[in-house]
Amino acid sequence: MSMSEQTATFTIQELAPDVAKVFEAARRFGSAMVRTSGGETFEVTKKQASKPTAEELLAKHEAHAKRLKELGLVQPTADENERINRIIAGEI
Repeated sequence: MSMSEQTATFTIQELAPDVAKVFEAARRFGSAMVRTSGGETFEVTKKQASKPTAEELLAKHEAHAKRLKELGLVQPTADENERINRIIAGEI
């Protein structure tokens, strides 16, 4: 394995026994290169997870609520919620 400031390069022989080492290098340097004995080079990069938008989160929440309703979930009344909250708080 050779390392530069921005990437790490591995041979296929190094990759086979310890794939975790390649992923750790990609995390540390942003990318890691894997070179085959045939001369091909592959780059492994870490993809940043994108944060969902407010609209996506709302749509997911609404779909979940719809699914729960379809399964027969009945929301507690305001009085039942108050009683549940008092039980949780240790008042009852």
